[in-house]
Amino acid sequence: MAKNQKYVFDSKSLSFEKAKRRPWVNIWRAVGFVSIAGVAGLFMATYITQYLASPKELQLQNDNRILISQLVEMERQVDEMEEKIGELNNMDVKIYRSIYEANPPKKPDYRGADFKELQSLPRSKQIIRIRQKLQKLDDLAIAQANSYKSLKKLITSKKVMMNSIPSIQPVKNKDLKRMASGYGYRIDPFYHTRRFHSGMDFTAPTGTEVYATGDGVIIHSSNDGWGYGINVRINHGFGYTTLYGHLSRVAVRKGKRVKRGEVIGYVGSTGKSTGPHLHYEVRKNNNPLNPGFFYHNDLTDKQYTEMLEYSKRETKSFD
Repeated sequence: MAKNQKYVFDSKSLSFEKAKRRPWVNIWRAVGFVSIAGVAGLFMATYITQYLASPKELQLQNDNRILISQLVEMERQVDEMEEKIGELNNMDVKIYRSIYEANPPKKPDYRGADFKELQSLPRSKQIIRIRQKLQKLDDLAIAQANSYKSLKKLITSKKVMMNSIPSIQPVKNKDLKRMASGYGYRIDPFYHTRRFHSGMDFTAPTGTEVYATGDGVIIHSSNDGWGYGINVRINHGFGYTTLYGHLSRVAVRKGKRVKRGEVIGYVGSTGKSTGPHLHYEVRKNNNPLNPGFFYHNDLTDKQYTEMLEYSKRETKSFD
């Protein structure tokens, strides 16, 4: 009997005869075989592509992964640069232009391009986003550079003003130990009442050098008796004046032009004073200001913060 040969019983001849195969059965079998073969071929092709790729294909896949990671890193760096430029702009507006009394820089008119020519590339959204950020950075950098150029011209024109504005302590006081009484309301050592102290007191031995805190012209150098005693006053221009009181003696005369850091007198205890010290005032348009705000040239950030904190304490003044 032939393998896979089917037989059927014929009721007429009362015997088994070979079954005849219908043509559509053979067709469906052929279709099924082709389908199974196609699926198997697709599976093998996928397996070969992913797991048995050629060295060239493997290199291309690796290059693609590297390019994607580079895009991610590039976008991170662009965001970081944008943050730094923002910090520079903030310093420009809040510090530099505030010091030099200048108007804030004009913001760039950034509208951005659409970069439609890049839309056909793989990862086009990310690439276009990076290009737009880079264009914005370029505009911001140009605007910031122009701002610094204008500031440079302003600084040059205001160099005289910057040299004139008081910006150092009037006695050597790096460790801040010589500060005895700060600006604000204090207890009067003579009358024991609370009154406004319009300057700062620095304790130091009699004869300690006292320095001009900015360039200017001596407008007063004499003994006023009770009160500030022997004192020196400097007109720095631009509305600023400084006063140095209770000196033991002076080293300058009225009308003399002095430079910042030049010795103008010596610590004493003349006038209304309870002991050797220097009473120092800063005024603008004759209005008293906290001298602590004008020591930025010879103190570190930490010392400056400590000094301002110390100056707020309500202690007994020396005058």
